[in-house]
Amino acid sequence: MNEFFLKNKILLFFSLFLAISSFAQSDIVGKWETRDIIGYSNAVEYSLIKEKEEKAGRSITFNLDGTFSCGETMQCLTDCFVFTSGTYAMIGNDHLHLIVENVRFVGLTCGMKKTQKEDYIKDLGVFYIYKEGDLVRLIPSSGDLQADKDQMLYTQMLDSFTTKWRSYNYVWNNTDGNQPEEIVKDCKRNLVDLANYKIVFSKNESYGNVFLLRENENYYYVVYNAVNKKVSLAYPK
Repeated sequence: MNEFFLKNKILLFFSLFLAISSFAQSDIVGKWETRDIIGYSNAVEYSLIKEKEEKAGRSITFNLDGTFSCGETMQCLTDCFVFTSGTYAMIGNDHLHLIVENVRFVGLTCGMKKTQKEDYIKDLGVFYIYKEGDLVRLIPSSGDLQADKDQMLYTQMLDSFTTKWRSYNYVWNNTDGNQPEEIVKDCKRNLVDLANYKIVFSKNESYGNVFLLRENENYYYVVYNAVNKKVSLAYPK
């Protein structure tokens, strides 16, 4: 039965690993490379890498006075270049609040974008600061640190499962369930009692929908094949 459980020490390892991501204002101050213009690009989250040398591309600078500016290197005025600026505030050591207060469009092809600049002046809300080596991810957050850490833990667990899902055994059961809870209830339970487990995370993959179940510190993976309407617990070989 212990084969089915992720040991407490694994959870502790992840928890400690995530705790290392604590950030102080002095850590965020400076210039960062970014793929997206903060507040302009339609991005779910933002990725930042501390800029070590000047280079062409997009970047954001956080200043000590609580302001930021974001933009891209202008190379040819026949294009359209976007610049945003505003204020930021650290919430504890793990969250960042961003507000865009100004947007500029520079270039001959910006056209109607200049008349729509007010659409981008807004409170972007709170972001969880998550470190992955040299990379810093700003992930939309409710401001609940434990919820953010749990979310990252579950994401890592499902990503890890996806890399090795073929190494598990499956006993497929038919299901007519439409909701995740209904689907999971149709799993074979002669070895494992899923009655008290809650679905804490899910993800759609090419091989099916994966549900992560948790009760206290114990976890299971359940895979659902929506095409064949079959569901199975993932049994370690």
